[in-house]
Amino acid sequence: MILNTVHSLNDAMKAKANALLLCTLMIASALAGCAGDDVERTLTQADCDAIGDGYTLDSDNNACVTTVTETVTNTVVKGCTDSSASNYDAAATEDDGSCVAKVEGCMDDTASNYDEAAEVDSGMCAFAAEAAAYTPDINEENWSAAWSAARQTRECSEVGTNRPCEIVELTIGDASTFDPADAYDSASGDIIENVFDTLYRYAGDGNGNSIIIPRLATGHTVSTDGLTYTFTLRDDVKFSNGDHMTADDVVFSWCRVLEYHAPESHVDWILSQNLEGDTDGDGDCDESMTVVDATTFTATLGSPYSGFVSTIAYTVGAVVNSDLCNANRVVTKYANGSIATDDWCHGWMDEAPLGAGTNAYIVDTWIREDRIVLTPNWLYWEEGNFAVNRYTSSIVTEASTRLLAFEDGEADFGSINIEHMPKFCYNDLDGDGAYTSADGDAIDDKPNVMSKDGYICNYRETFTTTLSAMNLNPKDADGDYILNHDCDGDGTNDCNAMSIPAVRLAVSYAFDYETHRRDTYDNSLAPQYGPIPTGFLYADTQTQTFNYDLTYAESLLENAGFIRQYDCAELANNNTVVVAEADRDGSECRLPSILRVMANEGNDYRIAMAGQLQQALGSIGVATDGSAKPWAEYLTQYYAKTFEIRFSGWAPDYLDPDNYWSPFASSTEDVYGTGYSNAAVDAALLSAKSETDDTAREAFYQAAFDAWKVDPNMIIIGQYNGVGVKHNDVCSAPWSAIGSAHWFDYDKLPMVDGALVGSCE
Repeated sequence: MILNTVHSLNDAMKAKANALLLCTLMIASALAGCAGDDVERTLTQADCDAIGDGYTLDSDNNACVTTVTETVTNTVVKGCTDSSASNYDAAATEDDGSCVAKVEGCMDDTASNYDEAAEVDSGMCAFAAEAAAYTPDINEENWSAAWSAARQTRECSEVGTNRPCEIVELTIGDASTFDPADAYDSASGDIIENVFDTLYRYAGDGNGNSIIIPRLATGHTVSTDGLTYTFTLRDDVKFSNGDHMTADDVVFSWCRVLEYHAPESHVDWILSQNLEGDTDGDGDCDESMTVVDATTFTATLGSPYSGFVSTIAYTVGAVVNSDLCNANRVVTKYANGSIATDDWCHGWMDEAPLGAGTNAYIVDTWIREDRIVLTPNWLYWEEGNFAVNRYTSSIVTEASTRLLAFEDGEADFGSINIEHMPKFCYNDLDGDGAYTSADGDAIDDKPNVMSKDGYICNYRETFTTTLSAMNLNPKDADGDYILNHDCDGDGTNDCNAMSIPAVRLAVSYAFDYETHRRDTYDNSLAPQYGPIPTGFLYADTQTQTFNYDLTYAESLLENAGFIRQYDCAELANNNTVVVAEADRDGSECRLPSILRVMANEGNDYRIAMAGQLQQALGSIGVATDGSAKPWAEYLTQYYAKTFEIRFSGWAPDYLDPDNYWSPFASSTEDVYGTGYSNAAVDAALLSAKSETDDTAREAFYQAAFDAWKVDPNMIIIGQYNGVGVKHNDVCSAPWSAIGSAHWFDYDKLPMVDGALVGSCE
């Protein structure tokens, strides 16, 4: 750049320069003495020439000035300009494409899977030590003898009046299947987690936190590009029939999930989001998984995802007996030899027969819609004896029946309704440390709940979301899509009214959020404004959007053209009849069909919420129908998509925000069967999944929420934080907000002569 400056001199001219500069200043002040005498004078060009070339007298004869041209050289420095990269160069001015992503891994050197090469913590540290092994002498010839010997050694033999070697639990819904490749309901998962094992699983750390601990895996490493995981396995694990588990079984199990495609539950998305199936048609999945040896295999992801290890801790990552599965696999072929159907042994796996899994229990009895009984896998690989020889899950939909059985000691856990909790738990209002009449019969301060004699009450903050899913593409009883609206304006019905965002927005504003959080759930539901629950990363990207506003809901329908025009009586017969405009009196229905609102028997809270929504919608001209369904029928309708609105819940499969967003709103996953598709939401979620920078990932989730809140497919109601109760003879494993109870880790103190023997400490 070009600068006009007062003369600046080199070292040889400094003295003269200082005199001239001083002279200039003194002339401006009309002072004498500059020239060495008392005569006032001005500068001349000769004075400037004496300084050096290029100096001229300014127009006021007060100073010598020069015009200096300064050339600025912009030096290009090539290197990595991405500050999140491991080879970031702060001096670089031009990116040369050399950036290398930082290596993700566990950075806690106290963890069993500590990665000293990691530069970014993946959050997937495993803190528990590898479990000690129980290693019976077993082979194909002596399995029966080994089973009998192990039982004699490991069986619980406590004596007491409280069934000290047995756990009885009362539940409200039956399982759908025990096959990990197609199970996505909690009733199924509770059994699967005790019959099958995974490489890692979630457990409580004793301080209320959930951590990942190794199970069938002894550890893993991750390549520098974040794509290839190398797993090492235990070499001492047997299936319940005595077969040795190897890396072949793990790879087969995961490939089975990818290829079977979970036709009922769609649970395969948890693996398929990261791994590919058999893309070349050679019958295996070696494009993404490779067996190295009996205890080592690799899995290569399509793109980096720090949550991968947590995804395989869910039941869909369970290991099954590949030899038995292949022996019981039903494959049909066309005349040319190509495969027509392949059940991947699902029919055999449905009830988890002996030999299917490696975990602590086997399925002894399953009487559908009645009870499930588990008994020990005496050859279970983990060291220790069994404290629970029999676990029974009985399906009881009546809350009063469950309550009575729990009070009488017939059940150890009873799925107790919120309104019944004061029978066992209380708030110590008078501060005396014991329950008295002064404490009343309400539990208003749930975090400070106390236990009455004989019970243990605990307050739990969970990650369980209560919600209602809206189906954009409902089907009729014959499995045909219900087309009752003209979406493209060509005069032909080509879509369902539920596919219109305004209809779903109206439904969202017809729900009474605060009343249900406060009254229906007795303040046990904390507000939740989007898919991500409080306590997860990026929950702050969501803000309160929906509230109970029937006037606004009605205006949304009006503005979208859904005026009152249908004969509600005719709708009851599934006949859409438009009432002539001259005959309308304002009581007609707005939508061309009845919305089927679904809840499940035994869940009084969902039934109450469904009833309120139906009443509210009816008041603004939307006809509804629905009744509580048995759990099996509820699941059937869910899978068959024969519903418009259904009340449900969601407990996390793995601890990552994507585990809520993708199954809720991604068009590629669509776990809830809503048929929802929003390009902006899809793009944001896809970017968020592979993003490793926290700030950038947060922005993607914000973008997803901004797009979703004007085009919702769910009513997000709240996050369950409540009180649980059990009898005081049950010693539980440390609390974890994710996963099911593992009965091998439980104990039960015997009751002898009216007193408990021992302690849970």
